[in-house]
Amino acid sequence: MSRSWTEFEARVLLRAIDSISTFSNLTGFALRGAFHSLEHCYARDVLVAVNVPRQLLGLDAKGCPGDIDLLLVPLGDSLMVDRAIGIEVKVVRPTMENPSRNANSTGQKQALGLVRDGFPFVGLAHICIPERFPDELHLRVPWMSTKFGPTGEVQMLDKHMNVDPFPLICAQRQFGRLRAMNLPREVGYKVLSVELSRDGQRFAGYNMNEERMPLRNPCSSPALVDAVRQLCDRRADLFRRIRS
Repeated sequence: MSRSWTEFEARVLLRAIDSISTFSNLTGFALRGAFHSLEHCYARDVLVAVNVPRQLLGLDAKGCPGDIDLLLVPLGDSLMVDRAIGIEVKVVRPTMENPSRNANSTGQKQALGLVRDGFPFVGLAHICIPERFPDELHLRVPWMSTKFGPTGEVQMLDKHMNVDPFPLICAQRQFGRLRAMNLPREVGYKVLSVELSRDGQRFAGYNMNEERMPLRNPCSSPALVDAVRQLCDRRADLFRRIRS
């Protein structure tokens, strides 16, 4: 079956937020920056909108970025718009012929634009969707028993699972690129590298790499925060509620 959907960033994002585990691993770095405490971070629902045109938030339509790839608004007793998060997302598609393939744009300019726009928290996320390695290049990893040995040691079972190492290799390479940008501390970043199912239609798993949580944007704009509140009220159809 065709995996052509991976060529479209919007389709990738919609599939990512359809999976709670993938959504959590893609956006958790930014939510942890907004709340610090893991308990507070994951104990609340989140409103999420994909590809929000900047003019809907009262921003200059000709500014950068042209849209907000992911707009997250945490929910408490009410909308927590003072902790709204704008995330720029880039999709990277490495192949065996070109394992170093990068995105056409790294997202650096767009992430800095989100800071200037005044989002309280800003993130930059790269999603790697690499080509699948042939089975003969997969790693054989032994299964671990759920029981410990007599002296507390981990016991390995006499069976193995095959693991494609390419997603993790791509994640490590991509994270090095993000770190080399020397982005200001108010920009957090994350690399999520996913492995597709054999038919190419769903995420069969994910590989996490290092991440950096954002600090609160010192240029956070009260006008933008108010615009986010109004957008949530006026255009509820744009948002999906992700339940904790």
